[in-house]
Amino acid sequence: MTQEKIKEEAEKVLEELSLTLGEVELEETYYVLKDVNVLRDDGTPENKKEFRKLALKNTSKIDEDGYFIAEVGTWVL
Repeated sequence: MTQEKIKEEAEKVLEELSLTLGEVELEETYYVLKDVNVLRDDGTPENKKEFRKLALKNTSKIDEDGYFIAEVGTWVL
């Protein structure tokens, strides 16, 4: 296919698409939900040592007190 033929085919497709979309009736849809701002119940915090061990294995930097060292996001500065 030549570049000219490709251009003609693309213009034809765009024309047919615009005609088809012109016939579509759009209507805004609103969803009313009964449950708004649903939060989970607060519970007693648990100290799961297994989770901490796994998290510490996956981090690259830890300070002397055992806290994670992470970079500040550039969007924060």
